Amino acid sequence: MQSKYLEVSPGVNLYCQVQDFTDPWTQAPTIVMVHGFAESSASWYAWIPFLARQYRVVLFDMRGYGKSTPMPSDFSWTMGCLLDDITAVANSYSLDQFHIIGAKSGGSLVLQYAAKNPDKVISVVSVTPPVVGAKAVPDWLKQINEEGVKPWARATMPGRLGTKASPQEIDWWVDHVQGLTPESTLLGYLKWVPKLDLREEVLKVLCPTLIITTSGSGLRTVQSVQEWQSKMHQSSLLVVEGDAWHAAAAYPDICAKAAIDFLNKV
Repeated sequence: MQSKYLEVSPGVNLYCQVQDFTDPWTQAPTIVMVHGFAESSASWYAWIPFLARQYRVVLFDMRGYGKSTPMPSDFSWTMGCLLDDITAVANSYSLDQFHIIGAKSGGSLVLQYAAKNPDKVISVVSVTPPVVGAKAVPDWLKQINEEGVKPWARATMPGRLGTKASPQEIDWWVDHVQGLTPESTLLGYLKWVPKLDLREEVLKVLCPTLIITTSGSGLRTVQSVQEWQSKMHQSSLLVVEGDAWHAAAAYPDICAKAAIDFLNKV
């Protein structure tokens, strides 16, 4: 694994890494992966064995998350800023064209990125992306303010990972991923999320796209996903049987295998 810190604006550094187990005498295509809200690149750990043998995988912690610079609660989050960070990461690895994969709000970002950068993005895999801000945000803000990050992470984890998640699995995600997120980052980011509405923007994505959702998500129905996905160009939908709303984490083997099959066809 190769890792580095990339300064994207004064005082803001992104932690980046490359996972690459492709044959060193070949020029393997690259995937850029974008994690979701209250996570880090660590959330992709189970995907790497599927992807990194055939593709060069570039991972990074979004600003405010993981090993990247925490963001103050009054930071003005914008879609443009987050998309610029993806471009900065891609440029730092001299990527002219690449595949892009995202989960949760990272799935929303990769759809918007593909819409804005059709010359750069070869294909998109977006796992359980919200195209409209989550209705639970006010309750989440209240709980984080009153109880802190870890209690919020633990309270919401059963919905994220589904009823089949073991206590040990829940503990790992709370203690090593969500629960480590700086409170200031979460409070600022959650104030921006309700403004999200990408229902028209996703229709501008022209490259091959795979959308993955779950049959029993507590956040959105399959029908609500189909309403916008079915209007997209070159788009296919995979519905994973399960009640988790974070399919990339709860069902990584299913999702990663579907992603690699999709990428190989592209």
